[in-house]
Amino acid sequence: MIAVILAIVASTCLNLLLQFTSKHYVYSVPFILLVVEISKLFISLGGMLWISRQRKNCPVRFGFIVNSFLYAIVNYLSHIITKTMPVSIYSVLINHKIIWVVLFSILILKKSFSIKQYVALILVCSGCMLTKMTVNSGQVSAGSTYVLILFQGICSSLSSVWIEKMMKITERPIVSENPSNNKFYWFLFDSFQMYLFAIPIYIVGAYTAHNTSKTTLPMELFVMIISLSILNGMSLGAVFVYHSSIVRSIISAIVIMLLALDHGVFTIYIVLGVGLVLVGIIGWSYAK
Repeated sequence: MIAVILAIVASTCLNLLLQFTSKHYVYSVPFILLVVEISKLFISLGGMLWISRQRKNCPVRFGFIVNSFLYAIVNYLSHIITKTMPVSIYSVLINHKIIWVVLFSILILKKSFSIKQYVALILVCSGCMLTKMTVNSGQVSAGSTYVLILFQGICSSLSSVWIEKMMKITERPIVSENPSNNKFYWFLFDSFQMYLFAIPIYIVGAYTAHNTSKTTLPMELFVMIISLSILNGMSLGAVFVYHSSIVRSIISAIVIMLLALDHGVFTIYIVLGVGLVLVGIIGWSYAK
């Protein structure tokens, strides 16, 4: 439950903070993402050493390179999209990724879904369409923003399905007599490898970024973005491992509601759109 609460708080605060800083300050997104990944890497390593200093047979799992590359794309696009679109509307539109979760789950994990789950999926898509109908030129940029959201949703969905495939390993070496510590150790181990593979990607991004403008982001806000990004990333990972994708869907629904309330989005189409998305996500979560 702690991980769920942390994920809700961190995700909501991070989305609001990114929108604020993007509008008022200039800063290097690749550099911030690089600092976040390095920080999560050392946190994972520290947690592993705290649980057990014994060296076990820990093979390198190159499959996490796929996740690292996809997460890098998703993180970059989050910063870009929030500069041109209100966070509340973006948070609704990005939920089209459930479509791709279904598709990739069928293709990669060989899963099957019920009629109720498909109905919930239609509700989510309908909600996204209603929300888009209310967007005017003063709120977002041209259709390119929607293309970025579509691409981000595909990458995010593929990453989620792929990491589920990677982390569904039941037989692991025992590193602690405490089963909870043992499970936590391997969660940190998988996370460590994923962050390790991602760092070169972010280094290249930071090195090739041509930002001639001087950074104006205050140190206090820089630390807040880094801290919330770390908390958001690791808590969502913990939710996936210790709970389920159902809980993650509920977290997304709660965050959408909080962001919509904060931005005062109360037009009839927006309210109906958000309502359909929330009902669809919750219905998807509980449908069998």
